Amino acid sequence: MQKQSNIHEGYVPRKCSFTKQILVAKDHSSIQISIATLEKNGIYNGKYEVFALCGKLRKQGGSDQALNYLIETIGSKENKNQ
Repeated sequence: MQKQSNIHEGYVPRKCSFTKQILVAKDHSSIQISIATLEKNGIYNGKYEVFALCGKLRKQGGSDQALNYLIETIGSKENKNQ
């Protein structure tokens, strides 16, 4: 009886949170940012959301708009859960 082993690779490529493009290793202008989650009274509750933005989006000047959109979608999801 043979024992099957699962091969698990440790590298998981990041994706741009807005465009869903894979961030390749040569994309030196891509960023990853963590945004804190706050309670209703404005106190940090220890949770955060991580967003990655590709260099192409940043070069086009769309990173501010993309980040605002992503934060709005997270906020609307939290409001629906309450």
